[in-house]
Amino acid sequence: MLSAARVRRRSLVLLYHRVAAPESPPGSIVPSVPGGLFRRQLQVLGEIGELLPLSALLRSSEPRRKVGFAITFDDDHPSHVEQALPVLRELGVPATFFLSGRALHGLGPYWWELLEWQIATEGLERTRRRLHLRGSTPAELAAECEIDAASRRLLEMLPSASIPQLDPAGLSMLAHAGMSIGFHTLRHPVLTMVPDQALHRELLDGRDELERAVRREVRLLAYPHGKADPRIARAARTAGYHGGFRTGGRPVSDSADPFLLGRWEPGALETDDFAAQAALRLNLPVGAPEGSGSRASSGRMDEG
Repeated sequence: MLSAARVRRRSLVLLYHRVAAPESPPGSIVPSVPGGLFRRQLQVLGEIGELLPLSALLRSSEPRRKVGFAITFDDDHPSHVEQALPVLRELGVPATFFLSGRALHGLGPYWWELLEWQIATEGLERTRRRLHLRGSTPAELAAECEIDAASRRLLEMLPSASIPQLDPAGLSMLAHAGMSIGFHTLRHPVLTMVPDQALHRELLDGRDELERAVRREVRLLAYPHGKADPRIARAARTAGYHGGFRTGGRPVSDSADPFLLGRWEPGALETDDFAAQAALRLNLPVGAPEGSGSRASSGRMDEG
């Protein structure tokens, strides 16, 4: 399967959100991958393929001896610097961090981090009642909040402890370490639900400030919640980006739309299953359904 993918010039872009130890606590919306497992996954990719900078993977037209893999991260989480960066440096692996730069604007945590905190401190049932939701699991509550602005506003009004964020020093540390920086939008909306008149603003607000903070041009975009369609892709192109990424778990090839590229979130797969899933996904059809991907379903075979 790897040989077939190489001949067909397939590559795979992987997505991570948090690298932490030892595992995700109960009630987590976004799972954590333990640091030791993250290291093993990278080592497997280096054995079965070639780990490349995302920009090199996208622009290279030369034949490869091995399939290409690129590592990416989303969101402004301090574990990027505290846990992921030391492993990347140790193994000499390049990565791209798609950041919002919320700390540059004095913005608080993302809404799902507030939801995680509420579930952890007050329990799922009380959180469900306070937010007037119907779900019976953390993932179901998150899926409701994702499309319900009223629930998200209510979350922001509830008292919560200080939730760590990636601060401006962390942003600079990633850039100085040689990691690539992309944009993930400042407010992290579901772009497919944003009307045309507000879309351009959502794609650009905060990008200039992030560029100044990391002292480099930021021209790759990861769509919030992994959701995009041809309308969003056209808007991203118009906004001056060079490529856009959703989820869907599909491979990248020369024929792929550069503004509707797929990524795969492997989660906490151990090495044998991880290698098998990577080989399988390299041979899936390139295109993913419009608007595929969500926090509740990322990493599963049925996500796209």
